[in-house]
Amino acid sequence: MPSIYLSTALWQFKFRKLGYLFAGLIAYIKLCTWVIFQRISHPSRPVVGVLLAQHLGDIVASEPIIPALLEKYPQAKIVWIIQGHFRPLLENHPGIYRLVTEENMLFSFFLTKWNPCHQFFNLHLNELRKDPYFHIPLVNETATKLNINIHNYYSQHNLLENFSQLAGLGLLTGQPTLFLPNKKFSLPFEGNYWLIHRISNDPCREWTDENWIKLLQAAIQEWDINIVEIGTSQGLDFQHPNFLSLVGKTSVEDSLFLIKSAQFFIGIDSGPTHCANAFQIPALIMLGEFADFKKYMSYSGAYQLSNIACLVYHENGPAKKLSFDEVWTKLQQSVEVNHILPEIPNHK
Repeated sequence: MPSIYLSTALWQFKFRKLGYLFAGLIAYIKLCTWVIFQRISHPSRPVVGVLLAQHLGDIVASEPIIPALLEKYPQAKIVWIIQGHFRPLLENHPGIYRLVTEENMLFSFFLTKWNPCHQFFNLHLNELRKDPYFHIPLVNETATKLNINIHNYYSQHNLLENFSQLAGLGLLTGQPTLFLPNKKFSLPFEGNYWLIHRISNDPCREWTDENWIKLLQAAIQEWDINIVEIGTSQGLDFQHPNFLSLVGKTSVEDSLFLIKSAQFFIGIDSGPTHCANAFQIPALIMLGEFADFKKYMSYSGAYQLSNIACLVYHENGPAKKLSFDEVWTKLQQSVEVNHILPEIPNHK
């Protein structure tokens, strides 16, 4: 009996693998056919492909390359390949001609091997993505030539500067911008709130829950503000009439509306923090050692300015080792610098 179950599971895996292969191949053929048609029907308009399918922060940070590519390639049709759940980040961008959902990683692998675009830029670094079924890595030969890799990309440059080099634009500076659909969105606390985000895809970037609770208690007591938490999982175990947890309850688009309308943002180095930077929301961000980098800067634009964002670094360890007192003092100073309290109706 065990051998029958094993055989059945093996065949099921093989069928899933075959379906995965065909899905990627069909998506690849469809996109290549569309690009060829565009080249024939509008030969004066170059098709520029950009592959940056993930992650949230990377996609937001790279946004300034879109107008830069349009300036370098006038009348270009920019085609951006992105994972489906990240589409709201670029869906309303006026510089994107077509947003293509990445069917699977094999689809992107095929595109890096050959595609009919006039120009095609893979913005993924090596050693980050590998196909789950065929175990094929997504290789970026341009990154290899430029010696940009996961061990040194933060050594001298921020995310935008790395992506812009991979897109053939040199060291680009600029303010990331996000475009939202024109629709009504119901805001919590009638729009009078601060926003926090505390969970990263890398736990070493996070702060302790104990300190988060102390910070929220102190901020509410000091300023009588409302606080909303967003995220996908692991909401903070904290109860207060002035606190609302929307963790696991919002889509990417919902989160963007919440971030854009926040009066102040407190977070760690994460995707939502890059969104807050794009909306130029006054902020306090907790940072520390990460991977091979003792101290690094991932943001361009607003969060490079100390009067907009207070970046609190732990110089000798990860962000979780930042003390409550250090963060609380910086928060008090940041609130004074940004003059945000008069904007809060329920401020004491």
